[in-house]
Order: sequence, then C-alpha cells, then structure tokens
Amino acid sequence: MNNNIIEGHPTKSFFIEMITRDISIEDAIMDLIDNSIDGAIRINKNNYDGFKIDISISGNEFSITDNCGGFPLDSAKNYAFRFGRPDKAPLIHNSVGRFGIGMKRALFKIGKEFYVESQTKGDHFCVNVNVDEWSKKSKKILTEDDTLVDIDDWDFNYELLQTPLNFNGTIIRVPVLNEDVKILFDDSSFVSNLYHNIQQNLNFSLSKGLVITINNKTLEGCPIEMLKSDAYRPYIKSGSIGSVNYKIIAGLGEIGIPTQSGWYIFCNDRLVVAADHSHLTGWGVNGIKNWHISNVMFRGIVYLDSVEPKDLPLTTTKKGIDATSHVYQAILPLMRTAMIPILRYLNDVSKMGNEANAYREMLCETSERINAVMLKVSDISKKGDSIFVAPALDLESISRKKETVRIAYDVNKKLADSIMEKSQASSYKEIGITSFEYYVKMENFQNE
Repeated sequence: MNNNIIEGHPTKSFFIEMITRDISIEDAIMDLIDNSIDGAIRINKNNYDGFKIDISISGNEFSITDNCGGFPLDSAKNYAFRFGRPDKAPLIHNSVGRFGIGMKRALFKIGKEFYVESQTKGDHFCVNVNVDEWSKKSKKILTEDDTLVDIDDWDFNYELLQTPLNFNGTIIRVPVLNEDVKILFDDSSFVSNLYHNIQQNLNFSLSKGLVITINNKTLEGCPIEMLKSDAYRPYIKSGSIGSVNYKIIAGLGEIGIPTQSGWYIFCNDRLVVAADHSHLTGWGVNGIKNWHISNVMFRGIVYLDSVEPKDLPLTTTKKGIDATSHVYQAILPLMRTAMIPILRYLNDVSKMGNEANAYREMLCETSERINAVMLKVSDISKKGDSIFVAPALDLESISRKKETVRIAYDVNKKLADSIMEKSQASSYKEIGITSFEYYVKMENFQNE
C-alpha cells in the first residue's frame, strides 16, 4: 500500500461556504423556481396551463410548493442531491439547469434546516436535513491495510411516505433561516424587488400559463418592449452555433427610464442579462462608444436556445453570461454589428438639438409596442435577416400620422396637490386629462 498520500478532499463546512458565497438570496430562490419549471418542461414544454408555484417568505420560514410533477426517487438518489451533475445524469432539454448544484446551494444559502418532499406517479418521499448535524456527520471505512478511518459522510437520508398528497409536485420548507436571511426576508423592499425581478426574468414562463405567487400575490409579466412601426425595421440576424440557435433583434424602445436601455439576453427563454450597456455586451469596445443618455432608446434582444443546456453560455448563478464561451465569442461581434447603424441614427437624433426630445416623444407616440415574448415568434422576426431601417428624421412627417397632441402647462403645485387628493387622481397627468375632459363635457364639444 502506498502511504505517501496527502488528503486533498474538502471539508463539508468549507464546501458549503464556497458554493454559497457568490450567489445572492434572490438568485437562490430563482434556482428553486427553475427546478419547478423543469418539472413543467418534462410534462409539456409548450404549455404551462394548470401549473402553479406558491412561494411563502417571512422572517420565520421560507417555503416553495409546486404541482409540476415532482421528481422520482431514483433521480433524488442518483442526481438531485448529488453535488455536481454526474456525467451520466440525464439533461432536461430546453432547461437552464447545467451544473447540478442549484437546489442544494439554494437551500444551504437560505437556512440551517430544510425539508424536501416530492411526489410523482410512482414515488412519494422526503428528505429532512439539519445542516449543522449533516456537516459534522462522518462514517468509518476500512482501508486496504484493515485500518478503520473516519471520513466525511456526504449522504442524505430519505424517508418513504405513505400518506399521498393531492397533487404530484414538490414541497420545500426551510423552517430555520440563516440570521442574515431572516433580516432580509423581513424587509418588504426585498420581497418587492424579488417580485419584480421574477416577473421580468420569467416572462416566457408566465406567458405560457404558469402561475407564480409570492405571499399569495400573483405575479404578472413585466414585458421588455420594443417599438414597432411601419416607419422603420429592426436589425434581425439568426443562425446556429453547434447545438445553440440564436436570434438577435435590435431596434428602438421607449424613452422611458435609462435603466431599461441596453441589451437583454435570454437563454432557453430565461432572462440572464437585463438592460446591459457595459463592456460585456460590446459597449466601449472595438469602435463602439460607451453608453450615453442619447442612446436611451436602444433596445437589443438576444435569444439563445438549445436542447442541451450545457452548451449555453451560462454562469452558475444563471444571472450572467460566460463571456469566455466560444458561443458568446461568436455572438458578440454580431451584436456589435447590430448596434452600429442604430447608434448612428440615435446620434443623428441628438443633433436635432432642442427638437430632439420632441422627436423622440413623437416617435414613441406614433409607434406600437411589441414585447420580447411576442417578438421572438412574430411575423417580423420570421421574415429572416434584415438590416436596420431608420424612421424619417423630421418632425413633420411623423406628426402627420398622429391622432393626438400633447398639452402641457404649469399650475400652482399646492393647488394641483389639493385637486389630486380630492379627485383621487394618481398623477398630475391624470389631473390634466380629467380637466380637459371636464371642459369638453361642459362646453358640449363633439369629436368630429
């Protein structure tokens, strides 16, 4: 026997600390939601009607329950509770799961105890873990020289359950939260931000009929929109790199909030990069200038789809792109190509001086909106590759298409606030519309 060995295996406490360090609580929850969606994908990847995910968050406990089919005991024993995906583990096609650490990392991140129960057509079992006890658990093995030695026991125990659930799905409860998580879950702003981000990241899943609730509040889609008009045509480029199909659509969006400008990247319909205008998506690199407020109307969407999730350029947190991936290295030059004519056009708009904002507003007012979900499958994106065709750069040509005009005036703020309170209006704009409609009614004007 060779005794010249230095043990190199990690301790469980070190391993837990390392895999949870670089993931946020929000992303941990997203991982659990992704697992539930994977269950729905296995049943029907195109239609999630009838599938539901209920999330409960408080300073005392976290839970997530779904009716998305559950996962079988064989999967739990061989894959789901393994740290890392074994080479022979089956991949869920059209999923975003790649690395085999999502559920475990999320649960270790959230709490000190967790309970996982799953029921399928053939299995019903649970796994109940006290993290502190598990991290200290060891077992004895007999070496080649008949010596008993203690090693870390990485196994989880499961229990078969006899009382069936009234649905096939998964229940996860974390009854003992980590201290920092308790504080976070008691913060209403965290829950509010989580609500918003899930709506944005999972637009596609929600559009397929999936119902997600957080503390009994049902989520709705948070659409990423691009302008659609007869006056212009967006840049479209599609193709494939190995098993990965890509579609790049770049054009114009609302003036809106600057944080909505930039590139959006979807991997298997999961938003992984949102409103990016950094070097990651080509800004400030290879002749493309850094993002400027004059580029606020730029919108670019990249769709990356593959039946093999391992081929997608995802980070382990699924909240970013692996910029070193050969797939993304091939996509990035195409994104820069898409940006050039649009940024040139937006630069020309900014040269209109005092009329630039009026032109931007008029362009938005005379255009329709199409969200990223619909854009991916719309006629406009099915017509094949296209170059960017800019709308006319004059106010008059657009104003002729308008059926409305903007009326703006200044009034005393205290008086406006009093009217807002009395009329229960939600904004000054609503007061303006109401006052105009009131005048029309009183003077008996007819819209001819």
